[in-house]
Amino acid sequence: MRGVLRKPIPGAPDELTGGGMARDRAGNSVRVGLGGLGTIGASVARLLVDHRGGVEVVGAATQNAGDIGRSLKDVAGTKGNGPQVVGSLAEMLRHYPDVVILATGSFISDALPQVLECVEAGANVISPCEQLAHPFRRFPQESAAIEQAALARNVTVLGTGINPGLIFDALVAAASGACWDVTSILGRRVVDTTGFGENIHHRLGIGYTAAEFEEGRRTKRIAGHVGFPESIEMVCERLGVLLDGPVEESLEPLIAKTPAPTKYGAIPAGSTEGLIQRAIGRVKGAEFMQLELVLHLRPRESGFVPADTFTINGRHPVHLTLDPGLDPVPATAAQLVNSIPAVLRAGAGLKTVKDIPAPAAWLGDLADVGLR
Repeated sequence: MRGVLRKPIPGAPDELTGGGMARDRAGNSVRVGLGGLGTIGASVARLLVDHRGGVEVVGAATQNAGDIGRSLKDVAGTKGNGPQVVGSLAEMLRHYPDVVILATGSFISDALPQVLECVEAGANVISPCEQLAHPFRRFPQESAAIEQAALARNVTVLGTGINPGLIFDALVAAASGACWDVTSILGRRVVDTTGFGENIHHRLGIGYTAAEFEEGRRTKRIAGHVGFPESIEMVCERLGVLLDGPVEESLEPLIAKTPAPTKYGAIPAGSTEGLIQRAIGRVKGAEFMQLELVLHLRPRESGFVPADTFTINGRHPVHLTLDPGLDPVPATAAQLVNSIPAVLRAGAGLKTVKDIPAPAAWLGDLADVGLR
């Protein structure tokens, strides 16, 4: 039997939320709100509207002024209809989503007020914000604020995606279940970034002169991939080992010898068309977990094979290769959408992928999911 999907808020009638306005629930479809309609958010919209049943996208918010007031169909390219896009989370939250997929950035300092706004409205939150995937050690105050708010409103907050969220943490930890021991873990991911937008490229470190890249790396304006510390910390926590200290990271630019095409125009020769990022987590002085990520506009032409690989060394080593590697945009969107059933069933609070069942490609009616 289908039940009301929203987790009841302690002390409040189910029919009412903030401001005392009555909810309008037509049927029992899962009500989803979208915060952010960039590359990932638009992909999430297409997956939900065109490929999932028992779900209704009730609201969508963007900071892109040119998209405000347009239909979701026009903005995200869905085949089915959707709501009119609004300019703030507050407007989107007036439609009382059960779950908000919040795809607005990588840094918890930016995500924190947005997560709290959604939580205070009584919505569960699923976000690809990399630093939200395992924020407890590096961001204890932010973690405590989210945990306290989520418990008070009886909702779940989950940071997940492909990396972090699957390749170098959940999948590694699951594969280690076949190991007698683990002496070290090596991982490498090669990603074709041509599908990313200009803003993501600039944040990663693509499209700069060598001097600009060095300055951006020095000032931390260029961050590369955000999420290696979270992945390494999650794996070590699952395996019961303690890191000696913070995860060590480095960035190496890859310079284009000829113009490199993007969907917004060519990056000139002499500019960065990619980078190699490395991260090391040390345990008892040894390099216990080493990860490498190659981000490139045309990896195959430069001798890199887009694939996801990792090796767990020990008495009975495990080696896993995904070839071709997961396409980051559709795979991340799928991980977010497919996490909805587990989040709806989960206990309240700030969760990580190690706390809830691994998502599967839920092909049934989302309205049948119900609650714990």
